[in-house]
Order: sequence, then structure tokens, then C-alpha cells
Amino acid sequence: MTEDNNALSTARLAAWSSKLAEVIDASNDADTPPRLGAALNTLVPFDASSSFALRRESAPIKFYDDLPSGVEPVGYAESPYLLDPVYISFLKGELPVCCCTLDEICPDGFRESDYFQQYWSQVEIVSEFSFNIPCDADVVLHFSMLRRGASSPFTQQDLARFKAVKPVVATMLLRFWEARKDDFSATYRAADAFHAHLSHVLQNFGASVLTKREMQIVHLTLRGYSDKLTARELDITPGTVRNHKKSIFSKLQVSSQGQVFGLLLDVLQLPATELDAEDPLVTVLERRTPLSLA
Repeated sequence: MTEDNNALSTARLAAWSSKLAEVIDASNDADTPPRLGAALNTLVPFDASSSFALRRESAPIKFYDDLPSGVEPVGYAESPYLLDPVYISFLKGELPVCCCTLDEICPDGFRESDYFQQYWSQVEIVSEFSFNIPCDADVVLHFSMLRRGASSPFTQQDLARFKAVKPVVATMLLRFWEARKDDFSATYRAADAFHAHLSHVLQNFGASVLTKREMQIVHLTLRGYSDKLTARELDITPGTVRNHKKSIFSKLQVSSQGQVFGLLLDVLQLPATELDAEDPLVTVLERRTPLSLA
């Protein structure tokens, strides 16, 4: 009989069993997600984890994260999460139940995108694996584990261990959500309102000055698409993409993609009631001084 190199040591199996017992004992408790993270960490060590409910037509609901103080990003549910590949894949119904997130679903330029640099670069993600457990057509429970900083990426053996315990993870998360989802009801109204605001801003950002094609290019670039990938998505050439970007920068009175993203953030900082209904960007551009446009 040959030894299975993927086999768990008795000590690690005992640690997993002990932590799993704590999860089962508190399966209807608010501490279920972090306890589940502690259990998974005995199988495959990682540096941080987080869990959210991804909800269609509303902002995500955060259960917890345990990133060290000082490196946690701006709250995911308060960020432009509609630019996030995880949320986009969820909306398309294409989010895998188990995936190595950055490698499998992110566009080729995502790590260089302004969205990633603004909200996630300080986390120093090396590798990420996530469980994405569907509740129904409108809700997916997202549980993410990552290695960061000087840590090594997850190995194929690590990924195989995560996938092997997917049934347990799914059962625990589904029980937790069914038992506790009403606890989050107080946040639903604000989450729904922010989602509607964010959706309106992204759908109409620059609509008064940009062509339909230019708006498509802005949206794809904000999501981390390179010129080459944008060209492939729109069935045009990379040179055409670059020409469109020159026109976009001129019309928006900026000189870089980073400044376009800055305009988006400026728009999102304003109350929805103060924004132009047809094009939210108009409000920001009208408030700029001639000096700031130079």
C-alpha cells in the first residue's frame, strides 16, 4: 500500500475535528463564519478570511473579516463593488462554487486597475480561494481565504483540501444564513439604496459627453480590462481602444485612467439628491474650478 501524499496527519485531522465541532455547536450563532474560518485554517493555513452575502439588486452584507488592523480595505459593501470580478461573476450566474479567485475570474489587468489599487493593494494578496454557496437565484454566500505578504500561494494540494470539505462548508453557511438572515434586516434598506445609487452612477457616468462605445470602454477599463482584452471583448483593435481613450480623456478633461477613476469616486462621495439625473458626472465637472481643470 502506497502512502497518499495528500493525507492529513492525525494531529491536523484532530484539530480540524475539534474546530468543526465548535462550528456545529454554534451553527445558528453569529460567530459561525469566524469559527468556520478557524476550522478551515487547521486544514490549510492562511492569513485572513472574510465572509459576505452577495445579493442581487443590493449591496453585499458583511458577516466578518479578520484582516489585521491597518491593512483592511475600505468596507467592501461601501466600495464600487460593481467593478469587482466576484460580484460581476455572481450577477452573470458564472461564479464557481469553488475557485481560486484572482486566477480564475479576474481580467488580466485587474491587479493594475485603479479599483484594485485603491481598495485592495494594501492587503498584499498573494493567493485567494473562495467558496461561493448559492442560496437561491438572488443570494450567494461568499467565504474567502487568502494568503498575503510574504506567504506562499496556495498549492494544488491546498486547493484539493478546500474542495474536499465543500459539502461541510456549504451546509454550515446555509444553516447560518437561514437562522440569522433576519438579523441583518436593519441594514437592508441602506444597502438597497446604496446599490441603486451605485448602479445609476456607473450606468450613466459620462453619458452626456461620451459615445456609447466610449462608455463601454470606460466601464471595461474601470473593471481592470487591458487594452488588448477590451479590444477582444468589443471586437475592435487595441489601437482603436487607445484612440477612444484619447477622446475620453479629452472630453472628461483628464490625462489618465487614474483620473477617470478619481472622477468616479468624486461622484460617489456626493449624495444622490445632488447629482444630475441624466449624467451624475455633470455635477462634479460643473463644480470644478478652472484651476483644477488645468
